[in-house]
Amino acid sequence: MQPKVSVIVPCYNYAKFLPFALDSLLAQSLQEWECVIVDDGSSDDTGHVARAYVNRDGRFRYIYQQNKGLSAARNTGLVATGAPYIQLLDADDLLDERKLQLQAAYLDEHTQVAVLYGDEAFFHTNTPEQRHKGRDKSYNRDGYLKRSGSGQEMVAAFAVNNFISVSSPLIRRSLVNDIGNFDTAYRSYEDWHFWFRAAAAGAAFAYEPIPGTETYIRYGHTSMLTNQAKLTEAGIRIRKFMMPYLPVRLKLYNTYRLSKLFTRSLLQGKK
Repeated sequence: MQPKVSVIVPCYNYAKFLPFALDSLLAQSLQEWECVIVDDGSSDDTGHVARAYVNRDGRFRYIYQQNKGLSAARNTGLVATGAPYIQLLDADDLLDERKLQLQAAYLDEHTQVAVLYGDEAFFHTNTPEQRHKGRDKSYNRDGYLKRSGSGQEMVAAFAVNNFISVSSPLIRRSLVNDIGNFDTAYRSYEDWHFWFRAAAAGAAFAYEPIPGTETYIRYGHTSMLTNQAKLTEAGIRIRKFMMPYLPVRLKLYNTYRLSKLFTRSLLQGKK
């Protein structure tokens, strides 16, 4: 059985969450998938957990590497797989059981689309059975940015913010072949950087919130997003990267956002 979807699961010291992510794969209605679990130098039981799933189902593979960061771990998974569609899945998140089937069918029919994404729901790590539209009242702050399109329309949207959760899309592998892997210089916002590069290259995005294609994002635990200083540093990096791609109006907006980030960085340095 040739896999239709390559699922890449980077994991760093998330052994306690990894089984839930992998169980959400085993529950998929689409059976033609392969999954590479990339252990990015974990010091917990990630390897033991991953090998148990490899022994249980031949569609799983396990790769260990010295800690290099999320971008490098995803790149390891990209190189090790070959299916025409790619699903990124963080080790602490989940997929709806119909996600791969429904999104793969859409991409089969709409061959011009490179990135197909839908909606996400959130769950607190202490109450995983309760799903919410957001973590707090600001959950839909960037909801207006979600759209289908390509070129400057998508560049302009991503210049405002990153509005696509990393596990929401199903990605056509040909896009990765065209624009390259994740940039390992980014330890945070590496997905935002990837989406922006795709938009700048003219890739077609499709926003289709089809019921059953949701990704479920865990919160309420320690994660990379809790390090505010690193997020600020990454925000400065990506906004500098964006600047040459933006029209004058958005250059002014981007300069304003950069000034706020520089101020935040100074204040964080004084703490």
